[in-house]
Amino acid sequence: MTRSSTLALALFLGLTSVAMAQTSTDTGTQAPATTQPAQPAPAATPDTTTKSDTMATTDQSKPAKPVEGQIVLQDQNSILASTLIGSTVYTPADETVGDINDVIVGLDGKIQGVVIGVGGFLGLGEKDVAVQMDKLTVQPQDANKSNVRLILNSTKADLEAAPEFKSVAAQNRDTNTGSSGSTGSTMPANPPASSGSTNQ
Repeated sequence: MTRSSTLALALFLGLTSVAMAQTSTDTGTQAPATTQPAQPAPAATPDTTTKSDTMATTDQSKPAKPVEGQIVLQDQNSILASTLIGSTVYTPADETVGDINDVIVGLDGKIQGVVIGVGGFLGLGEKDVAVQMDKLTVQPQDANKSNVRLILNSTKADLEAAPEFKSVAAQNRDTNTGSSGSTGSTMPANPPASSGSTNQ
C-alpha cells in the first residue's frame, strides 16, 4: 500500500509538473498575442506623415500667381510720398511758405492734396493748411527725384490767414469734446422750447 501510494504521489507530481510546464508555455505564447494589436498603431504615423509631406509638396509645386496691380519700376513722371513729406514749399517769388507735413490720399487711391506746416518756429506754433495737389508745381532737383522744389501760387501771409486743416481724427475729438459737455462746447445751455415757454 505504501508502494502504491508512493507511485500515485509520483504520478501526481509528474502530471502537475507537466501541467505547469504547459501553462507556462501557453502563457509565453499568449503574451505576444496580446501585444500584437498595438503594432498597427505605429504603422499609422508614417501614413499621416506621408500625407502631410504630399500636401507640402503639392503646395510648393504650385506656381506663384502674379500680384495684381504690382508696380515694379517707378515711373519717370512720378515722385514718392517720402520725397514730398518734409519738402519745402515756396512762393513764385522764392519766399519760403512752409514744409509738407502729410499727404491726403482718397479712398480711390488718388492723392487729394498735401498738408503744409505754416508759421511757427522750429515746429512750435505751426498750423496745418491743406491745399490740393494740382495747385503745387513740382520741380525735381536731381535726376533721381529724391529732392523736389514745390511752388504754390500763394503768399506766406495768405497761408497764415487761411483756416487750419483738421483731420478726421481731430474732427472726431472736437465732436466728442462738444458732446461731453466741456467748456469748449457750442451747444446752447437751454433748449429752444424752454425759452419759448418763458415768453408766454
